[in-house]
Amino acid sequence: MSHDPQDVALVTGATSGIGFAVARELAQRSRDVLIVADRDVEEAVQALRTHTGTAVKGLRVDLTREDGVATTAARARELGVRTLVLNAGVGVHGPFLRTPLQDELRLVDLNVRSVVHLTHALVPDLVAAGTGRIMVTSSIAATMPAPLFATYAASKAFLRSFAWSLRGELTGTGVTVTTLLPSATRTPFFREAEMEGTRIGRAPKSSPALVARRAVDGMLAGRAEVVPGLQAKMMVATAALLPQPLRTAFHSWFYEPEAR
Repeated sequence: MSHDPQDVALVTGATSGIGFAVARELAQRSRDVLIVADRDVEEAVQALRTHTGTAVKGLRVDLTREDGVATTAARARELGVRTLVLNAGVGVHGPFLRTPLQDELRLVDLNVRSVVHLTHALVPDLVAAGTGRIMVTSSIAATMPAPLFATYAASKAFLRSFAWSLRGELTGTGVTVTTLLPSATRTPFFREAEMEGTRIGRAPKSSPALVARRAVDGMLAGRAEVVPGLQAKMMVATAALLPQPLRTAFHSWFYEPEAR
């Protein structure tokens, strides 16, 4: 089956969690999908093909490396990608002065640098085509400082500001930018960041499928920001009401180990 080029979507960080759920949601809506990640790519491709019957391609690269981003951009141009879901990200938990510097810098390279690089490489093609959808996965962590999760929260605040700014620049081009602000979601993220013993690690979490459905609805409609679920909406509202010192203290409580 052939599709209009706008039906080809690139999703980064797409082999688990929100990224996989978004890729599945897009495939179920008859979008061809290119999933990009640094592991488990073939397994994810096979799972998506089996469950959706849509053309799904995979690319295994390390987006913390410039050559990984360049390879991704080249493949996206080859396929005529018109939808970009920039979702790949990691977290580093713990006191900033004790966490390994290489882990913090890898977080910046993946969460921030790769998004800027990929966007700069691919958005000119969307503008030239006069059509396109971009979604950037930020987080409710973007709304408040987060002691013990400082670099992650800062990276997500960067992404939120970047996406809104880019949206403003692209007004009238036919290309829209949507920011996704999920709350804690049932994904491998908290295990991989060694946060299962924290309050936020033990808290109730949103369904990835629900987050993905609302995210894709919002992106395809060209909405500016998607805050999926009551928990996320409450956190964003709380952040808007509290002064910065109280935001910091409130958010810090979530990232502390929970007494047992």
